[in-house]
Formats: sequence, structure tokens, C-alpha cells
Amino acid sequence: MALADDIESLRQQTLSALKESHDYYTYTKRVWRLLEEVVKEGRKFTFRNLATKTSLNEERLLGRLQLYVTDYLIPFTFQHFVLLFENFFFELLHYWLAAYPASLSKKQVEMSAVLKAPDKDAIVLTVVEQELNKLKYKRLADWFEYLKALTNIDFLNPAEIEELSEIKASRDILVHNNGVANATYVSKAGSRARYKDGDKLEIPEPYHRASWETINKMVRVVSESFIQKLRQSHP
Repeated sequence: MALADDIESLRQQTLSALKESHDYYTYTKRVWRLLEEVVKEGRKFTFRNLATKTSLNEERLLGRLQLYVTDYLIPFTFQHFVLLFENFFFELLHYWLAAYPASLSKKQVEMSAVLKAPDKDAIVLTVVEQELNKLKYKRLADWFEYLKALTNIDFLNPAEIEELSEIKASRDILVHNNGVANATYVSKAGSRARYKDGDKLEIPEPYHRASWETINKMVRVVSESFIQKLRQSHP
């Protein structure tokens, strides 16, 4: 049951990281609100950034509060939620393929990689990494189709995959297109698309919270389905 233990450990690590990320968002925002109260009480101060040679007094800093929350804190933590899910998903596949490499028996590997590998296990890991690197560039729906074909586990309905697809499409636009929706976003988001081509993408607080909850749920459902299948196969 070593594989089940590895998946359980990955599950706990990812859920813990998701919790820490949302805590960072929540408590940082509350510190900003506390600043607002302190300034209203008449406190005076100036902060200096030695790297940028800039300084802000309490009033100017307070004036940037909303900007820092909406343009930095929310988008950055949102992106981190998605990154944690992606890392979880592909680490899970890595564990599975390394344990059950028969599905990769028809895959080809360059002779140079074979010659450099110290043993068979190293060759298997090379093929696994090549397989996952190709999958990463496909649509999220394709990720789950691959997962289903590989394990015969069907644990999500199409609506849940569509919801997660839009979340990932939003993250990709923030990272790769300066937050402006394009045809790729519209295509990847499908029926859940929140914006049209050319629109400026936003991450409202309710959407930020809902995305975290969706990703949290997906990590739990996927990992628990894997662990249950393993325990049924090896009681």
C-alpha cells in the first residue's frame, strides 16, 4: 500500500498548502483593514522601501489599500490555488504511472536517454516525465479523460470539470496575457466563460472564494477515489 500512502501524503500536503494560501489572503486583508482603523484614530507614520527608494505616509498607504488587495493580493493567491492543483494532479499521475508503467509500453524514448539511464527504473521515469510534459499542454478536460482512461476511475461530472476548466483558463490569462481574455480563454472556459475576447478579466472576492472551494474539493475527491481504488484492489 506504499502508493496509497504516497497519495495520502500528497493529499494532506496539498490541502495544507491550500489552507495556508487562503489564510495568507484572509489575514493579510485583515491587516490592511486594521491599518485603516489605526489611521482613522490619528496615528502618523512613514514606511520606506530601501530597494525602490520610495516612501509612503499613512494617508498615501491607505489610499493604495484597495489597489493592493484587488490587483495584487487576490490575483496572486488565486494563481497560487491553481498552481497547487496542477502540482497535485501531475504528481499524482507521476506516482501512478511509475507504479503501473504498463500503459506506457508503446511509448518511444530516445536512445541517448536509454544510454544515460543507470537502470530500468530511470528509463521508466524518463518516459513518465515525457508523457506528463505532453499532457500539461492539453486542455484540462483532456487531463481528466487521460486520468479516466488510465485508471478507469470516473469521479467527476462534466459540470465540475467545466467549472475547474474556467478557473484554470482564468489563471492562464492572468499569467500569459496580462489579464485580457482572448479566444483561447473563451474556448478553454467553454460554457462557463465569464468574459468575451478582449475583455479585462477580474477576480471578484466571491469568485476567489468559490475557486478555492472548488479546488479544495477536487483535491479531496480525486485523491480519495485513487486511495479507495487501491484499497479495493489490495484489501
